[in-house]
Amino acid sequence: MQTTARETLRSWLSRDHAEIDALLRAATGAERFDLDAFGQFRERLLRHIGIEERLLFPAVKRVHDGQLPASVAELRIDHAALTSLLVPTPDHALAEEIADLLARHNELEERAGGVYDECVAMLDDATAEALLRDASERRPVPTTKYFDGPGTVRTADEALHKARRARQIA
Repeated sequence: MQTTARETLRSWLSRDHAEIDALLRAATGAERFDLDAFGQFRERLLRHIGIEERLLFPAVKRVHDGQLPASVAELRIDHAALTSLLVPTPDHALAEEIADLLARHNELEERAGGVYDECVAMLDDATAEALLRDASERRPVPTTKYFDGPGTVRTADEALHKARRARQIA
């Protein structure tokens, strides 16, 4: 049986999660925190979020009468929270907060009937193929120095609260 472009896109997104998770484990796997591995993790996670926010979700919205599945709203809050947790200088405690949030987030996307299944079901194979090509060619996201000043958050609860509050204001 031949694999469809939609199935390939879904698999690619899940495989990207696995690679990103491996980078986070590499950063925290030793007693000494590996800042270089975390930097690679940070860059890849931001790239992945960008692929979803700038490629996948807009494509789904175009073919679904300008609407996104309701489940995407919670993912967007998670994306904002995860992004804010990538701002301060990382350490083991911060990486654990990110890992916990990311595990829950990835489950929402990857589980049977989850967001990835919902989204790819709305696409035709030509659109999925174009998305896969664009996603694989997506350049790394430029990152800035870490910032530990006012407004930064270091726990998933704080980051989620801040992201939810921002969504209500917008």
